[in-house]
Amino acid sequence: MSVWPKVFAILLIGYTLWGRSFAYLGIPSLKLFVGEGILVAFALFKPKKLFGAWMGWLLGRGGYPFIGWSLVLFALYGVLQALRGWYMGHDALQIAENLVFNVYPLYLFFGYWMGKYYPFLLRRVVYFFAYLNALYGLTYLAFLNRFGFTLPWASDVPLFGQPSSSVIAILGILALGRGRLADMLLVAANLVVMLGVQVRGEWLAFAVGLLAWGLLFGRVSRLAALGLVGLILLLVLWALDVRVPAPEHRGGELSVQGVVARILAPINPEAAAGLVGEEAYSFAGTIVGWRVPWWQAIWATVHGSPETAVLGLGYGFPLWSLYDQIPEGVRTPHNAFFYALGYSGWVGVGLFFLFLFSVGTPLFRAFARHSLPEVGLVATLWAGLIASALFGNFFETPFGAIPFYSLMGFGLGLVWRHFQGAHPSAPHPLPAAGR
Repeated sequence: MSVWPKVFAILLIGYTLWGRSFAYLGIPSLKLFVGEGILVAFALFKPKKLFGAWMGWLLGRGGYPFIGWSLVLFALYGVLQALRGWYMGHDALQIAENLVFNVYPLYLFFGYWMGKYYPFLLRRVVYFFAYLNALYGLTYLAFLNRFGFTLPWASDVPLFGQPSSSVIAILGILALGRGRLADMLLVAANLVVMLGVQVRGEWLAFAVGLLAWGLLFGRVSRLAALGLVGLILLLVLWALDVRVPAPEHRGGELSVQGVVARILAPINPEAAAGLVGEEAYSFAGTIVGWRVPWWQAIWATVHGSPETAVLGLGYGFPLWSLYDQIPEGVRTPHNAFFYALGYSGWVGVGLFFLFLFSVGTPLFRAFARHSLPEVGLVATLWAGLIASALFGNFFETPFGAIPFYSLMGFGLGLVWRHFQGAHPSAPHPLPAAGR
């Protein structure tokens, strides 16, 4: 059995389960971490799977010329921005950290290879992850979040990472499951974890993804039923006034009032304060207190001249310097649009979203014609995760970008396999406990 399917499973589960904590595994002194290391190893040991597949797409032999050429433009523009930043005298390390925005899409080919030759892998990984996420997530909410342990080589990174990808588990079970009671209990457990960690970007991803699932899979009536059950459950919890402490560093409490207050706070902090008190203003502050003013400063600075409006401020530019409440060294405005706009201008925004569009188009078309559930799941996640990237550091970080591109590539590989008439036959990539 090839080691690469196991690597795919470990990467996907590691990043989605432990996030930043998993991303920091590696050699910090060399700025070489697990995601970058695996990509380098993939390019060195399987160059035909990466560069050969890419060349095939460019020449129209792999079925995805639009993706191939849009990725060429996006990658080359990133290199040009890096050279531009170096010419402007920006910090070299910061330039390299910005450039990964254009490099992580190469994981598309890793996932593509897995989808072509290991078509059963995604279903097994999703179920394995859903069980692990429920078990670890509930344990994290109960007590792990209160431990102050950090990684020995990164004092600001917790040893027990926050599970913030429950949406993948939930949508995965809904798309690939059979509606059994065990599946519904698994969905409920992961829903508790998702609400408990209180990441509003993930809530948005879930809302958009759930809507996409209902429309794509023709489950609108089931979606309405789930919504009704959820509403009834929330009303019961509200009436019983169920409240438990929130995870450390997240603030607030786990309650219906707390969830509603977090959603409402950026729009109407006074109404949110009526639910949870003065803490509602801190909920609002994470959006309107520093993100929105920073985004406004980025917009104003970029549009200060025609050159920067078109090309941006260049890779390596200290974007944090545009707003005085942002700590030095923070390179991401927690919004994929403003990240692309700030560093690479409207050309960068256009090329980035053109590339994302090129990836999503064949997935939606293939599912509409052939109703492959794994492809439908990937298309659903495409919609939900892009939405969440508008309120988080997603595409510019390994714990967001690597799982996303790997999953998208897997879906593209399944589509290619289906049109080639191949029959699924692959060795089992996971141990018996994960089947």
